[in-house]
Amino acid sequence: MADNLSEALKTLKLSSTSSSPDVLEGCLDCLLKALADNNMEVSGRLQEMGVLSQLPALLSAPSPCTPKVANVIAEVAKNEFMRGVCVDAGLIPPLVQLLSSQEQEVLLQTGRALGNICYDSQEGRSAVEAAGGAERAYELIVRLAPSTDPPTGKLLTVLCGMLMNYSNENDSLQAQLINMGVIPTLVKLLGQHTDNTPLTEMCLIAFGNLAELESSKEQFASTPIAQELVQLFRKQMEHERKEMIFEVLAPLAENDVIKLQLVEAGLVECLLDVVAHTLGSPVREGQPRLKTPPTSGSTAGN
Repeated sequence: MADNLSEALKTLKLSSTSSSPDVLEGCLDCLLKALADNNMEVSGRLQEMGVLSQLPALLSAPSPCTPKVANVIAEVAKNEFMRGVCVDAGLIPPLVQLLSSQEQEVLLQTGRALGNICYDSQEGRSAVEAAGGAERAYELIVRLAPSTDPPTGKLLTVLCGMLMNYSNENDSLQAQLINMGVIPTLVKLLGQHTDNTPLTEMCLIAFGNLAELESSKEQFASTPIAQELVQLFRKQMEHERKEMIFEVLAPLAENDVIKLQLVEAGLVECLLDVVAHTLGSPVREGQPRLKTPPTSGSTAGN
């Protein structure tokens, strides 16, 4: 396996686009298998041999191997020490260009790669911002939103996750997403894809992040977010999912307009049902208790 990997790395470094598609695909398959076995060590070897600097050329010349090239980058970028390396290798601009592809697997792996590079990396986020990656991803989400087939749902989850990694705990980038109109789009996604658990959970995480910004409240108030969240809450049987929704409701309910919308949507009745169920059912040992959001008198952030 080690010899095969060394040969694959040499081929990728020396040949890049001049290799035949079959040879290139074999090298990428070997590399993906090695990354699956020992991601950190193999990523380090990629860095040492300068292989990543050859990948922009492969990304810029679309071929049947393009999804695997993006997949390699996505796997490598799971390592914190490789995210800056990916930026320095010039991978961001060609990856962002691939968000215009019509091939779903290319889009999926590209979204994964960009999302992983942005994760907890200011360098990665800055590079994606400079290349217009957030705008491209958002436009793609808008285009795909009406489709409810499972492959598209998976792609939408990845793209939403990419935008969350891009903007997490960064007020400036979150404000950029809000100005782009991401909130009404995500609310619409929540209503259209209620049976897609990973996507609805990603939307809830996004709402929780964006709702902390005061500038987001007016945009939230102009959407049916209250109705969608209350409907979603009523469907939930698991404590963890209910808590996720509560965590979104807490900052939203600080706004008087949204607070009224939540009452009109039936949130009070839902909460009374939770209280009645909790009081009427003895908690078994080890069973989690449902956490309620802080009251209006609590300090922000609790």
